[in-house]
Amino acid sequence: MLQSPPAAKARQTLDGVRVARLPPPGSGDVAYVVLTPAPVPAAAPIEGRDKRAERRWGTHLRSGKILDGRTCIVTESLTANRSARGARLRLATPVLLPKRIRFFDDVTKRLFEAAVAWQRGREIGVTFLREIEPNSLTRTELFRLGIKVGRAAH
Repeated sequence: MLQSPPAAKARQTLDGVRVARLPPPGSGDVAYVVLTPAPVPAAAPIEGRDKRAERRWGTHLRSGKILDGRTCIVTESLTANRSARGARLRLATPVLLPKRIRFFDDVTKRLFEAAVAWQRGREIGVTFLREIEPNSLTRTELFRLGIKVGRAAH
């Protein structure tokens, strides 16, 4: 006699991102929707397992830069997943990082002071300590990060 799986397992829901509007045909832009399985409630942490305090979300092809104490780029990175207070990053080059770094998100153009929580080879976990306002940076520092600034009025 065959038994059907419980209803909760049979109906897997998906989280999606709604596209507000599609790009015009022939523009060269691409619109897509990323579907991921709905989050499962976290079980009590077991020694050696995930100990995150908050939900993280996966990111796709999201690049960033790891910086020294100011704005000199140490290495490029890809964001594997992210939360409001931290991220897991994959470094482009194997480099041993100090406990304090700066992380620049190429997509949002936001700069954070961060603490390296752990590092295993090219993967690191960071905790965001504070966001650094772009107006506190010089024009040269903004240029290094790829942030375009308007010309000063004469």
